[in-house]
Amino acid sequence: MILQNKEAKSYFYQKKYQKAFELFYSQNDYYGAGLCCLMLKKQESARKFWKRDKSCPACLWGLCVLDFINLKIPLKLPTFFQTRAFLEVYLNLFIENDLIEMAQNMVASCDILYQSNPETYKFIGRALFANGYFDLAIKFCKKSLKLCYADPEAFLILSQCYFLLGNLGEALDCVNRINAMVQGYYPTILFEKILREEIEKKRNEK
Repeated sequence: MILQNKEAKSYFYQKKYQKAFELFYSQNDYYGAGLCCLMLKKQESARKFWKRDKSCPACLWGLCVLDFINLKIPLKLPTFFQTRAFLEVYLNLFIENDLIEMAQNMVASCDILYQSNPETYKFIGRALFANGYFDLAIKFCKKSLKLCYADPEAFLILSQCYFLLGNLGEALDCVNRINAMVQGYYPTILFEKILREEIEKKRNEK
């Protein structure tokens, strides 16, 4: 996330958005000021700030987000790199700040965002997994894998979701699929050790 002012950034991550806004505004950081406005549920103020710098990719992304969270299609879709850089960040911010309707509407834009970045479903699945929405994360990772089957990261997220839901058989099946695709995928090596230890533990408990 492109937030330049260190002091303002600190306030932002502490969720002191009004204080962060004042500092961003004083430094003419229109992206930061607009993002604080969005977190404070002042969408039109956010729009005004982001419209001030149409050369800034982050501001242009923000303008798209304002359309998405109001269930509108932007006139110009985000780029591949904007979606990659910002989608998960915004979903995490919305969920962490209990802006659930914004998060839901952002997720609802997945089919549109997919047009600019085919990893969109995986990004959404990863954000949902990080916030404990394991069933939904499974849904989006499966959708991602239908479009791009040979994606070890999507299979790993899927495996971790199954693991945390107690479905160790499905979790192991996903790990085996990763190993069949690619050898030495380090995140899988670490997770597989934990998974097999848990499977062995369950066997010994019987």
